[in-house]
Amino acid sequence: MIDYIDKELKQANADLSDFRRIVNRLLNHQAIYRRQSQVEGEDYDLYLRLEALVRDYLGVLGFTLVHHSSQRYVVCYPPGAEIPGVYNDDTEQHHYQQTLRRNEKIMLITARYLFEELLREGKVSDEGVAFIDVEKLSHTFAMIAKQPLDKESEREELLRFLKRLRIAEYKDASEPDAYIGIRSTILCYTLNSVLDEVNRLLGVTVDQEEVYSVPDDFSLEMTDDEDVEG
Repeated sequence: MIDYIDKELKQANADLSDFRRIVNRLLNHQAIYRRQSQVEGEDYDLYLRLEALVRDYLGVLGFTLVHHSSQRYVVCYPPGAEIPGVYNDDTEQHHYQQTLRRNEKIMLITARYLFEELLREGKVSDEGVAFIDVEKLSHTFAMIAKQPLDKESEREELLRFLKRLRIAEYKDASEPDAYIGIRSTILCYTLNSVLDEVNRLLGVTVDQEEVYSVPDDFSLEMTDDEDVEG
């Protein structure tokens, strides 16, 4: 493996520190999104040079890389993670999904619903970003969770969660008329299991009335126009 790494690095005109930089970025942040920042843009360009090597190396460790070249981002899925459009019966999957808290799961559902709504209306930019005002985001969250966020700090924490996953982009979301951008990266997160886990956390069974609701036209499946380049 060491000889293979050295060979691939020489062919890519890169060194071991470059390789470590990309691997650490993917393991620590799960995604590299070119438009995130200048530094992350440089990481994305470096990833393109090292793509085969990084994919093979992380594959040995059980990680799966999905590169969305049209939107210029790459997502690293850990062992057992549920990948959109890919069947996986790995028993480690459930353990990984439980690392998200209840409100984080509901916020993912909210972001996915609002993104799909604007996608159907043709209001997603060429870069794959749908802009949503913060008040609508909060209202939709409350509609799905059937309870509002108690504090502004809770909303800010959940927005930082989306930003950390490279799902949201914004500068200042504290103003009432502020807008945030929901990126197409939200489509990388399958939500069937998220809904199941929210029910489990809330203690809801199929015989009970739902504590949260999802609009009838909300789709949890990958759409036909979503390209997954593997």
